[in-house]
Amino acid sequence: MADLTVDFAVLEGSEHALRTLKSELDTIEDRRDDTGHVWGHDGLRDAMHEFASNMRHHRQELSRKIQDNGEKVAASLEAFREAELSLSSELDFDLTTGAGRRP
Repeated sequence: MADLTVDFAVLEGSEHALRTLKSELDTIEDRRDDTGHVWGHDGLRDAMHEFASNMRHHRQELSRKIQDNGEKVAASLEAFREAELSLSSELDFDLTTGAGRRP
């Protein structure tokens, strides 16, 4: 049977990335009007404004899915940490000194 290897840094990084992405999606509409001067042409600015407005529903749906996945990653991370703590407490054997009970 293969051993399970959990990379806590990857899970933590994934949780952080999902949280950041959700935050960006949730605040993008707040910045929509701040970029009007960048487009340089009223027609292009209006088209971008319309696109951003039309994407509201899709962003909200995506934001909910990202949040759900982030919560699942956080729960997995917590479960693996608890499992590691529980398993390590069962191993009361010091490999360097040979003291304690053998696993």
